Amino acid sequence: SELVMRAQGNVYHLKCFTCSTCRNRLVPGDRFHYINGSLFCEHDRPTALINGHLNSLQSNPLLPDQKVN
Repeated sequence: SELVMRAQGNVYHLKCFTCSTCRNRLVPGDRFHYINGSLFCEHDRPTALINGHLNSLQSNPLLPDQKVN
């Protein structure tokens, strides 16, 4: 009966749906990136995404921006 957030098939408590870098809570309408099981806010997305290079993320699929539902 608890409210939850969902991303890429995973379920999170509201207090756990946070950016892996800055720990800010993500809320409905926020843009985020889900990479290798970690959530990142738009500001803290890994540099490889900003530069368009795969670098260390090369072997892992990069997912497009998602909106919190």
